[in-house]
Amino acid sequence: MSESTFAVDPRPRKRQRARKACLPCRQRKRKCDVQFPCSACSTYGYQCQYPADDGPSAPFVGKSHASQVSPNSTASPFGSSPTKAARIARLERDETPESPESAVDQGILDPVKTRYMGLHSVMAFPRNLGLEFQSANPPRVHSFAWNCGIRKEDDGSNHINLKSLISRGDFELYQRVYFEAVHPMFGILDKQIFSRNADQFWSETGGHSAFEAILAGVVALGSFFSATLGHPSEMEIVQHAKNILEDPVISRRVSIDQVSAWILRTLYLRLTTRPHMAWLASNIAMHLAEATGIHHEMDAVVLTTDPSSRIVPNQSGCEQARRLFWCAWMINSMISYEYGRSSSSLNNITCRQPTSSKGDYTALLISVAQLVPRESLDAGPDLHHTLPQIQKIPDDHPFISMSKADLCMSLYRHHRLLKHPIDKKEILLIISIGNTATEAACKLAQENKFWWNVLCTVFQYACVLLAIDTLDSLAQVQSAMCTLENIAAQLQNHVSTEAVNTLRILLRDSMKKKRQEVQLLEAADSDLGANTSNELGDMENVDINWDALLDPWYVPTLLPQQFQIGAEDRGIFPSM
Repeated sequence: MSESTFAVDPRPRKRQRARKACLPCRQRKRKCDVQFPCSACSTYGYQCQYPADDGPSAPFVGKSHASQVSPNSTASPFGSSPTKAARIARLERDETPESPESAVDQGILDPVKTRYMGLHSVMAFPRNLGLEFQSANPPRVHSFAWNCGIRKEDDGSNHINLKSLISRGDFELYQRVYFEAVHPMFGILDKQIFSRNADQFWSETGGHSAFEAILAGVVALGSFFSATLGHPSEMEIVQHAKNILEDPVISRRVSIDQVSAWILRTLYLRLTTRPHMAWLASNIAMHLAEATGIHHEMDAVVLTTDPSSRIVPNQSGCEQARRLFWCAWMINSMISYEYGRSSSSLNNITCRQPTSSKGDYTALLISVAQLVPRESLDAGPDLHHTLPQIQKIPDDHPFISMSKADLCMSLYRHHRLLKHPIDKKEILLIISIGNTATEAACKLAQENKFWWNVLCTVFQYACVLLAIDTLDSLAQVQSAMCTLENIAAQLQNHVSTEAVNTLRILLRDSMKKKRQEVQLLEAADSDLGANTSNELGDMENVDINWDALLDPWYVPTLLPQQFQIGAEDRGIFPSM
């Protein structure tokens, strides 16, 4: 059974000998041995590329400024990168060798073991030397002398079979629930290929693989989103997937299926357990994405252990790989920012972002995650520019609306921590996005689709309203409280009860603090004394604009008009 859940043509393409030197050697007037890659390109870190009419086109998986995608790029998340012909033309126009930094950023992908590493890594260096020395059989990409080899590696563990935990009929049921509830948000699987591989799994007997962990993850999430209590063996199925993913024999063979399985595990942990566990799993998924090289374009030509073989990518498989990587990136970014921890940062991301399609909201979620600030924590988020961008993202699905609000709440908490001022316009944007998310949470709760933010978003929104503490925000507290209580009444568990009780305590403490402040003002008013009562009485009919009075920026310009001071008295105010 195939390990990969998206299509890549496994047939090797026979290398044809080039009739001319490669483009880097031709442009730099170097001697080329017309190998793939040639020794000169291997030595100096050039992108070994042959013209289309001369033979195979085979650059390293390296830094391509034109196709490199920045996670925080302001461009459309659905843009495309230049064609291969444009890249060749740029290379022919370039008259200077590539910079040392560019060579360091380059990587190598072993398609046999689907593992990616830097070109300067300890595993790739012996092979690079062999190519430089023009060895007849250069060393393979391998962890030579990585340790002293005193102890043998783990032999792995014996696992029960998923077929013993769930029947074929139940699997079909929970698979349908998964593709209805989860797949539109996180489209990491190709449904047709998944179904084909699942049929093969149920019809054959064999050893365990990472794909079995994907099956278990699909079943677990489908069971979670079922209207009933789910499958009675749901926890055993989740543990079964974990055991497979942590098996030393399986984990040593890095595969794209492992990335998918860890994303599914991250989603389940985010739905069911503490943030630390979900954050750890999301980072593992990101590191596996780097290890498999999917943070680069799958249609980029790769350097293999065997120069005579080359992966011929399938276009639908390339698109699915983009979805897989950007979903891993998006989940890790959102969980890390909400949790207040560092996300996994990969260098030189050249993977294009996935396209948008009807009924699929993966690209929209990625566009939300792209607005997570990447600058220094000391600078703080830019609410003035970020909040309008968040509001512009279409509310095509309730989960999108809640994710937008999650990011708004995270931005505000960070902004407030730094004691930065906030404009009324920004407050109104937060309220607008939060109210939409509250309605979305109520809708999903009625449909029994209890995503993590059905409860979390409403609770955090109510907390932010209390923290903003303006007439506009406090006017929304009652509605948010009612929604939270209604959702808690549906859930009827300790987590929802704890959230409602905590919010009530915060509300009452806020009221108590305000009463104490009013008492202090009343005490100050009563201490003025009777001797000033007449003077105060003379001012009772004066219409005072207290906002202008308490804001020093308005003193020179507005006070004369607001207090109707005569022209003879205006000289006491300095001119602006």
